[in-house]
Amino acid sequence: MNDRMKYLRVSLLKACNFNCFYCRPPSIQSYGPSDFTDPEQFKQSIKLMHHLGIQRVRFTGGEPTLYPQVEELIAYTKSLDSSMPVAITTNGRLLKRKARALADAGLDSVNISIDTVDPDKFRAITTVDCFDKVVEGIREAVRVIPNVKLNCVVVKGVNDTESKDMVDFANDLGVDMRFIEFMPTRYSASSNRGFVSGADTMRHIGYAFAPAPTEKASPARYYSSPDLKIQVGFINSVSKPFCTNCNRIRLASDGMLYSCLFSGHRMDLFEMLEDGYQTAETKIDGFMAQKRFVGCHTKAVKGQFLPSLSEIGG
Repeated sequence: MNDRMKYLRVSLLKACNFNCFYCRPPSIQSYGPSDFTDPEQFKQSIKLMHHLGIQRVRFTGGEPTLYPQVEELIAYTKSLDSSMPVAITTNGRLLKRKARALADAGLDSVNISIDTVDPDKFRAITTVDCFDKVVEGIREAVRVIPNVKLNCVVVKGVNDTESKDMVDFANDLGVDMRFIEFMPTRYSASSNRGFVSGADTMRHIGYAFAPAPTEKASPARYYSSPDLKIQVGFINSVSKPFCTNCNRIRLASDGMLYSCLFSGHRMDLFEMLEDGYQTAETKIDGFMAQKRFVGCHTKAVKGQFLPSLSEIGG
């Protein structure tokens, strides 16, 4: 595999217990046992990808805490290499009762998506009335999971006036806050007017920021302030694409392997594994050799593939 491909993101399922407008249409709400991929397929995939050089794994969705064997997959991944960081991205709705089990399985870090600190606005964005439950889940995660971050997608006219409130909320909890630029997806392509640049968000926050050390491959650029005990990150995927430093590859719950979030370039990993590891390894090497490290934001792929975050994660 391309030696830059170090980070595997695994979408465990399409289902979610929220219906955020920028991620999925309200019509997709139900889920059941038939929607859950066999954990053995995920295990074999992760094992192969680790053999090929993957050094970090993140479980996403949909909502990964709905997947019945998520703790089993975390433990299995850590068993391959105890030093390999394993993370999840979650909406936090089930985190209060699941955080301890996730931590016991070996989870190293969790990113929790929360776009507002206003309970009424939270319900409008997610269609679910559970703001307090999510906050309780965040507090429990902080208590038992080593690394916790909060993610906020900033949308003009929705939550763009709350960025300072979000930073203060995260600072009180002692966890880093990250702001993500709104970008069109399959279910929000008509909402370009919602875009707010990371630079505008930073100005609105109002604190005096200085650049903080940031990993080269990190999508976020981090900043610190003498007035804060946390760092604040900005994921500016539209205004300042970070494609040239990308080290990610994505596996969807149907077995499709994607070289890029904003690319239709994919291959069926589950099907390849049926032919054996050696065959799969050869095909993946060829697949990744075609990955482009430019243009993974929507201006560069206008009129082409737009991702569904509920299918291949964020």
